[in-house]
Amino acid sequence: SEIVAEQNAAKPISETRSTKRQSSQTPPWLRAIVGTFALYIVVVVVYEIQQVPSGSVQNNQPAAIQQQTDPHVFDHISDLEKQIAANPNDAEATLQLSNALHDAKLYQRAIGAYTKYISLNPKNNDARVDLGICYFEIGDLERSIKEIESVVRSEPKHQMALFNLGIIHLSSKNISKAQQWLKKCIEIDPKSTAGQRAQQILQQHQ
Repeated sequence: SEIVAEQNAAKPISETRSTKRQSSQTPPWLRAIVGTFALYIVVVVVYEIQQVPSGSVQNNQPAAIQQQTDPHVFDHISDLEKQIAANPNDAEATLQLSNALHDAKLYQRAIGAYTKYISLNPKNNDARVDLGICYFEIGDLERSIKEIESVVRSEPKHQMALFNLGIIHLSSKNISKAQQWLKKCIEIDPKSTAGQRAQQILQQHQ
């Protein structure tokens, strides 16, 4: 990912829960698939970051993005958009489009797609976490926190939401609040990928 954050911090962990991502190319931060669960796959994003997000992600340069992405990804996106145009209430295709746009780093478009999907399936907290990560990617921390906190209110033990809130607050150097969320993440399952990573980050920011 192109976003940078505080040194020794971590990127959010993005999950594909209800459906696997349909992109034909796995971006660098999705290469470390750490385990398959009954309903979703947890994907670990690049861990070590250098500076706080500045909102300077190059989302307005599709040509540059396309140079780094398999052209078939954009064909897939186009096919999904046509499918949705023919059936605007196709929630499954809308989620696939959201994930494909996210994988292609087209975060602004992914935000629109996730927002539409959530309007069709408002109970999918996993998609809402992904939406929050997209807001993080464009530097909109306020909306990112708002979306993911709404997940925690409805599902207090959503470990990935807790982890990502810790990382988002850490990126803005709100260490005490970051520690609170990361500790809650660890309490859910200290042996999971998120739990272990949260412990590492806490040790770095004691």
